[in-house]
Amino acid sequence: MRIAIILKGLVLKKEYNKAENILFEEIEKNKSDQMHKIALDFYEVLSEKSNEELLEGNFTKEEVLQGLKDIEAIFNKR
Repeated sequence: MRIAIILKGLVLKKEYNKAENILFEEIEKNKSDQMHKIALDFYEVLSEKSNEELLEGNFTKEEVLQGLKDIEAIFNKR
């Protein structure tokens, strides 16, 4: 899916907030199993980053955890 490529590119540029915003916009349009997997993969990649790397992109470990909680809440409501 094209969205996965877009997210990967933004993560490489440390544009984590922009990537997260795009992810949630896409989820609003398409709450498929595939989008759920893309979202989980996105947060898995971010969770593997160091605090310093996340901070360089203006993001934190807490935001990663909150994002995962938000994703699970959205997809458990389907």
